[in-house]
Amino acid sequence: MEKKQDLRIIKTREAIKEAFIQLVAEKGFEALTVKDLTEKARINRGTFYAHYEDKYDCLASYEAEFMEGMVAIAKKHFPLNEVNDTLPISIEIFQYLYQHKELLKVLLSPKGDPYFQNKLKRTMWEQLFEKTTVPLVNPSQMLVPPKYFVSYVSGAHLSVIQAWLHNGCKETPEEMARILSTLLKLSHFSMV
Repeated sequence: MEKKQDLRIIKTREAIKEAFIQLVAEKGFEALTVKDLTEKARINRGTFYAHYEDKYDCLASYEAEFMEGMVAIAKKHFPLNEVNDTLPISIEIFQYLYQHKELLKVLLSPKGDPYFQNKLKRTMWEQLFEKTTVPLVNPSQMLVPPKYFVSYVSGAHLSVIQAWLHNGCKETPEEMARILSTLLKLSHFSMV
């Protein structure tokens, strides 16, 4: 009996998430209401409130879940053996991005969360410099201050990711990882 309940909870959360993504794409997060979510997900308000406090809690939950996955990938791959050994982590990140492409499209869109990009950049900074025993690059050997380097790299990464999402993810995650790794080799790491 407990497994059925767990399955119902999973299905309800999936229905809410699907409704959330569709509605943010259609009308934007700010215009979205709990009533919209419950109607689209075909659940009652009580069921929604059993899972989330409000639409902001819903948004925060999806963003936190996404970030946890990104951090898990980073922890799995860092420290790198070499700075030029970014292809394996890039492939895994793009596979993860592809799995969550619909959510990312709305979060990174003008109708989504305007602060999400900054949250992604902050997570990159933490993983590269603050929460790692061996930083990706040695800050003392950089030609530019690390905060500007990370801002530049994360901005470039986000721009490439957004272009890929906007164009319908036509390239495979592996192709995108190679493209990004090539761009890193050509420009970013020549700065350090």
